[in-house]
Amino acid sequence: MPNLRTMVTELGTGLGMLGHDGIDHALASRSPVMRSLSPEDWDRLAAVREGGAYDAEFHAAWENGRAFLGAQDGLRGRLPEVVEWKGSLRAAGDEVAPVDLRIDYVYLVSCKYLSNILFNVSPAHLFDDLLVGAQVRRGRGAGGDWYAEVAPAAHQRLYDLARAAAQEAAQGTDGLADGTPLRTARMGTAQPLPGLSALASGATHGTAAAPRAPATAALRALPPRAVDLSTTQRTELALWLRAGWPDGARSAYEELAVSVAAVSAARWHAALSASRGSREAMLWRLLRMGSTPYFVLGSSATRSLRLRIATPWDWRQRFSLTRLDVFAQEGGQPRVGWTAGVRARDSGVEHELTGHVEVRWSHGRFGGAPEAKGYIDTPHHLVPGYFPLQ
Repeated sequence: MPNLRTMVTELGTGLGMLGHDGIDHALASRSPVMRSLSPEDWDRLAAVREGGAYDAEFHAAWENGRAFLGAQDGLRGRLPEVVEWKGSLRAAGDEVAPVDLRIDYVYLVSCKYLSNILFNVSPAHLFDDLLVGAQVRRGRGAGGDWYAEVAPAAHQRLYDLARAAAQEAAQGTDGLADGTPLRTARMGTAQPLPGLSALASGATHGTAAAPRAPATAALRALPPRAVDLSTTQRTELALWLRAGWPDGARSAYEELAVSVAAVSAARWHAALSASRGSREAMLWRLLRMGSTPYFVLGSSATRSLRLRIATPWDWRQRFSLTRLDVFAQEGGQPRVGWTAGVRARDSGVEHELTGHVEVRWSHGRFGGAPEAKGYIDTPHHLVPGYFPLQ
């Protein structure tokens, strides 16, 4: 089930296309045009609207839907007969467009509110496969763990430090001398709410350490090699490390990040250099351009987003690629940047696009296979091939 904010922005966008006088009228209608919604979905959406917590999201989504209804590139004032919502369904097959709504079986709409994320895939699918074809979870190298594959020594060194600290903390977790469970004795009776100390101190999001979770006895059994961690052990270790790296491990993580970024960038560069024309196709895939045009309706931090996303056919008629460079970046975690030069064919003006990829564990430190999350750093409305809705 999507979270409430996602549900509001996606369904609010669809409701705005129905031609009703206002959001509340559209909700009350429970229009059969809105396919894929159960009675429970309608009830949930109505309750959220009544609560008022997401009024700004409702309003922004509603206005974007109304804009699409009247746009020449969109519905041109014709009320839709079918609005389908993907909801929590996973993409089927090799889907390029991040579609949230489908209108009359033809118009594909991605609802992107305050997000510059382009994709989230396995590192091998990006750096080795260049995002070609459907993503396949390959059991290659060190059990599919990108960190262990591209920087095995640094990865193991970091794990050694984390394992030693966790096992030391786990000593005596079965109880104190008086029989009192250690977890209760150490935690006490008054624990701060997660994040409260960060707000009080003015720390920025993501930088403040949460209270350290009690070390469980299961941490004593962590294997000597990181690649031998079971799913349960990964979960336990990630929970314990949620508050941050233990003493001495942060510098080891920084070394790992530098190494992973360098090797990832080198493998990406090698894959791009292997065949002619790969760089242009790579840019299209980075920008989520496919054989079918689609629309992005949403908002950035400063403006509404109402865009038509070109196909490679459209793009090549208007633009040409002059360069695409990939390189390791510094950034606290493994990070690979990219820049592209794009020349407009009619004016000869060259535009520069920038983006980056962050490689991170999928479920916390050592908690899951690393994933590659791609971001666009250039504002959406300045990207060649992202055309403002007319």
